[in-house]
Amino acid sequence: MVEKKQVLYDLRTTYNGPFVVEDFYAEVDNWIKEKGFEKEPKKKMEHVTKNGKKIEWVIEAHHKLDDLHHGIVVLRALLDNVKESVIKKDGKKIRVNNGDVLINIDGFIQSHIHGSFYQTKPIYYFIRTLIDKFVYMFWSDKWDGAVNADGRELFKRITSFFNLQKYKYG
Repeated sequence: MVEKKQVLYDLRTTYNGPFVVEDFYAEVDNWIKEKGFEKEPKKKMEHVTKNGKKIEWVIEAHHKLDDLHHGIVVLRALLDNVKESVIKKDGKKIRVNNGDVLINIDGFIQSHIHGSFYQTKPIYYFIRTLIDKFVYMFWSDKWDGAVNADGRELFKRITSFFNLQKYKYG
């Protein structure tokens, strides 16, 4: 059985201006590799409209905290009205996207109950759940800060990335 606990709620940022979509993907992938997370893509959808592309990108970054707990950072990126243009910078032609971006980050701790011993008899499962909820909870909160800090660090890195894009291509 798996139990999910949300420890980071709805960090949001928006951006409107020039950026490169591939650089955004690379920045998130670099953060995931640096922190030792495993990336699990959930959704990548592109829809072309007359106003530009709409891109929805949802990923989960998983990190094993200990034998029973996994940290999950969920990133949702909604890119709207993305149009491609070519600009000249220092005598070079650079392909740049322009559009609106909405980023949403959540953090979860996923607890696992392993072993067939706890799943064979209902009374053992019930007692284990009581212990986890009311006794072990005093020690299980130790991972809340770690997952929360990781999610906030990703948020800060993405915000910095988009702030730099204004000066780089603007």
